[in-house]
Amino acid sequence: MKAVSYADGKVKTSNIKKPIGDGVVVNVSSAGICGSDLHLLNSGAHSPHIAGHEISGITENGKHVAIEPIIPCSKCDDCYSGNYHLCKNNSKGMGMSINGGMTEQMIVPESCLIELDSRVPVQDACLVEPLAVAIHGFVKTKTKNHHRIAVIGGGTIGICTIAAARYLGCKVDLYAKYDHQIEAGLKLGAGELNGQYDRVMDCVGNDDTLKLSVNHCKPGSWLVLLGIPLKGINLPGLKTIMNEIKVLPSIMYSSTDGVKDFEIAAKVLAKFPNIGKTIITHRFSLEESEEAFRVAADKTSESIKVIFDPNIS
Repeated sequence: MKAVSYADGKVKTSNIKKPIGDGVVVNVSSAGICGSDLHLLNSGAHSPHIAGHEISGITENGKHVAIEPIIPCSKCDDCYSGNYHLCKNNSKGMGMSINGGMTEQMIVPESCLIELDSRVPVQDACLVEPLAVAIHGFVKTKTKNHHRIAVIGGGTIGICTIAAARYLGCKVDLYAKYDHQIEAGLKLGAGELNGQYDRVMDCVGNDDTLKLSVNHCKPGSWLVLLGIPLKGINLPGLKTIMNEIKVLPSIMYSSTDGVKDFEIAAKVLAKFPNIGKTIITHRFSLEESEEAFRVAADKTSESIKVIFDPNIS
């Protein structure tokens, strides 16, 4: 079967043997290219594993599923508390430390499978992963429908955060750099950034967006860092302190009171099954890996989410 990997700054498609071992066999329907994939590629990281942690597919008994790409130890205090995303006890990440979903078929633990509602197009359901990233930030800040939300950044996480906010019943506004991102946000119900907010979701994490985010935080509000500030968390100090802005570095997804962020994210996609038409801008076959990564990195291509569909020939 075909599989995509990257190493030393290059992407390649290889022919490999089908997987064997314990777990559930999933025939992959979609696998998204994440910003972290682009960062690792551009940094020249050497990854011998099949790439991809945004994954959906169909099991051999016909179930349509999204795949939560974390395999924690399930034995440490973080795992017992539901914060298995923080597990450092030999936790494994699909597409990172073990094989991921940019391929035709994979075997995963049953605990990683999230069954999809029949309304959800399985070829779009790799979006459950970035939707879960957005949901996690809202769950951790106990966001309710009366909270006003600002989303800073119109990439995949930003647009998914709009959808998650709408699912919760919140009014949400967007700041985005590119016209096609603004258009996508409008389609999902976002307004234009204006005033101050109860939750500001920074989905970029650079100095400019962090400053903008703080400027739009209400006193006592939450600033949620969904983007990764690779050059440090450089906040306007006086305004952050004087307004007691609470800052949450938010990563991945977990379980709260027995409910997984991934499960809620799947419900978001079931409520708004047309999200895929708005967010997924490009689909490629596995053979087109170099072009797919090039398009994903080039915002002038008007890309938001670029995915691999193994069923495209």
